[in-house]
Amino acid sequence: MDSIYLPLAVDSNKQPLSVEKQIAIALVRLTGRDIKIKAGELIGWPLTLVKNEKSGGYLIFDQTMNLMTKLQFTILQNYDRILNTIQGNKNESELLALLKSFKWHATKGYEEVTFRGLVYSDLTPILSTGSPQLPLTVIPKEASQFDLDTLIQDLNVREKIVTDNITTIESVISKVTTIVTILKGKRAEERKQIEDKYDQLLSAKNEELKQKVNETKKNLENELSSEAKKLYEKLANIEVLIGKGEIDKEAGFVTEKDIDALNTMKLKYMNEVNSTLTSIKNKYKNEIRTLVNEIRLLNQQKRNELEEINIKIKELDELLQSVVNQLNTIKKACEEELNKLKLVYKRAPYMDEKVDVIVPFLLVKDYADRVLAIGIQIYKYKKSLFGFFKKEPNEISEDLLNLNDFISILISKYGHNISDNLRQLKAQVDKGFEELYDEGWNVRKRIEEYYVPP
Repeated sequence: MDSIYLPLAVDSNKQPLSVEKQIAIALVRLTGRDIKIKAGELIGWPLTLVKNEKSGGYLIFDQTMNLMTKLQFTILQNYDRILNTIQGNKNESELLALLKSFKWHATKGYEEVTFRGLVYSDLTPILSTGSPQLPLTVIPKEASQFDLDTLIQDLNVREKIVTDNITTIESVISKVTTIVTILKGKRAEERKQIEDKYDQLLSAKNEELKQKVNETKKNLENELSSEAKKLYEKLANIEVLIGKGEIDKEAGFVTEKDIDALNTMKLKYMNEVNSTLTSIKNKYKNEIRTLVNEIRLLNQQKRNELEEINIKIKELDELLQSVVNQLNTIKKACEEELNKLKLVYKRAPYMDEKVDVIVPFLLVKDYADRVLAIGIQIYKYKKSLFGFFKKEPNEISEDLLNLNDFISILISKYGHNISDNLRQLKAQVDKGFEELYDEGWNVRKRIEEYYVPP
């Protein structure tokens, strides 16, 4: 299978530039206006992309085995043990205490797993169908098919573990929900029993009240009629006396004072009548009031007992929510871990199941023996004003993607033995410099000008 060589520099549409222009842009950007180098080498980093059937994305594998990816994964505690303890406990108080006190969000810790050869960075922006092949020195492949198969297997195994963890947490949530729902069911049954008990008592009392009202009205009517008849008969006699007295007064037989005495006697008697009749009424009203108070007391007792049950049900709801929230915290962490595993697979413009890609870099050693490296660039072509002013070389391009993981390894591992294949490309590179100069860039136009004089 032929490798796809990626470009070292592209235009604003991410299309490869000519080979000579690619090399020239990379060298200009790396050295700026006046940095001189002792050696320069175009290096190719071999990667293999393997399609994942499930996601359709590609796993990016480093054939040099220099790169690795470390991911952290949650180690769940043993939920079965606490669930078995809870489910086997028949004492509700102890069961609730266990549900409340157990740290559902706790874990056994975290495991850091190293996936050797896995490139986690999203290289999608630099992946393309290829470029005119650059004269690269390709880093030797250190990986075997076994290494690639092992990586794929490790990722699949880890994905299954994380998926199983999520399933476990969902199962725990379901079981705890069932346990609390059963307890709520018992409270609901207690509430129904309370309602039924008081409904029966209140129904009986209301019926008793209805009968009592009818009975009391009859008794009141009889007693009040009888007593009023007697009392008002005497009042009539007093009125007769007063009437006769007023006649005697007209005749001059009695004085006004005598009449006043009779009227005073009448008022006093009328007060006695009212007091007697009111006393009779109050006696019967008190009988009704006693029953009404009994009904009011029953209603209050019903409300109090129902409120106690409602509080217990609310506490169960809050307890369940607390447990579920704790478990969802762990579930969310596991889902994030699963998402990180899924993000291993990147989009790529390929159809094949397996694709070898060479990523180009320019590696140089400057006059002070410092090693510098640069990855794929995007050319910032912009015509200068009237063509009179030359643009600064350090503005000629920018990184298409952050490839610092690659660059740091290139510098540390391969920078001490640069083979200097750049000098051999004088004709091509000089042509690239000429094009850049014509496009308004203040560049040195011959490759010798970039090297430290011998």
